[in-house]
Amino acid sequence: MRTYSEEEKEFLKCHSYSEDVIDGHKLRYVISGTENKQAIVFMNGLEIQQMFMRYVEAFEDQYQTLIIEYPTDTKNNDEQLSVIHSLLEKLNIKNPVMIGASDGGMLAQLYTRRYKDICALILMATVTLDSEYLESDRKRPWFTKVLTTAFRIVPWKLAGNILTKKVNTYYEGESEDEMAYGASFFRMIAENRRNKEKLIHSFRMVGELIHEPLMKTSDFECVRGRILLLQPENDIFSKKDQKTIEVLLPEPEVHYIRGSHHGPWVLQDEYIIKIKNFLNRIVI
Repeated sequence: MRTYSEEEKEFLKCHSYSEDVIDGHKLRYVISGTENKQAIVFMNGLEIQQMFMRYVEAFEDQYQTLIIEYPTDTKNNDEQLSVIHSLLEKLNIKNPVMIGASDGGMLAQLYTRRYKDICALILMATVTLDSEYLESDRKRPWFTKVLTTAFRIVPWKLAGNILTKKVNTYYEGESEDEMAYGASFFRMIAENRRNKEKLIHSFRMVGELIHEPLMKTSDFECVRGRILLLQPENDIFSKKDQKTIEVLLPEPEVHYIRGSHHGPWVLQDEYIIKIKNFLNRIVI
């Protein structure tokens, strides 16, 4: 199995980043596929857009796809959403399928509530705002500031080593090949100092989520019956949190991926197959 860095090099041979200034913020993105096809927009976890490379390659023949390297100078999620929406308007992307994973899944929920101009919503390995995961941050609002400060102070090499050990949590119990691939993903992040600011920014954006009003089922009426929820059977998020988002969404199609943990959605074909089957049913 190739490493994540090797896959990125291959990906960049056929996919080029565009750079733009949107609402005063610099950002990079890769748009591929056919312009007049249904668009799929990916919302990143940890603000690492490379985690969707395989998804772009899997869907770009049939759809238009967009991955975005978010700007790291937005101050809150509202500003982040505004930049993303302005980019979609500039690219003339209307009513996209929105796919969000992990904390990107929470951002996708916020986008849906705010703009409602999407064709379908696909969420993977994520929770909603009313979760034990975020409740712990509400009880210790100082934690995000401590975490981001620590990441700024700690030498990036050391921080990268700490980050790489996350594979033991995100890929626990997976095959040796998947564990090795997961480790290569975190090493890829650690090898590029540019990712330090991206991670710090992602921590801050997750910390900002505790100030958002909780979601209501009515927030997703625009995509009722066009929601796919893919949850790892053994996620880092609790079973209670998984059930909470499942009950919140109106008429979702829900699949729990047997044996899967938080990280393997970036490489397991089962996620892509289920998304393709779902889109074949609901996208005209």
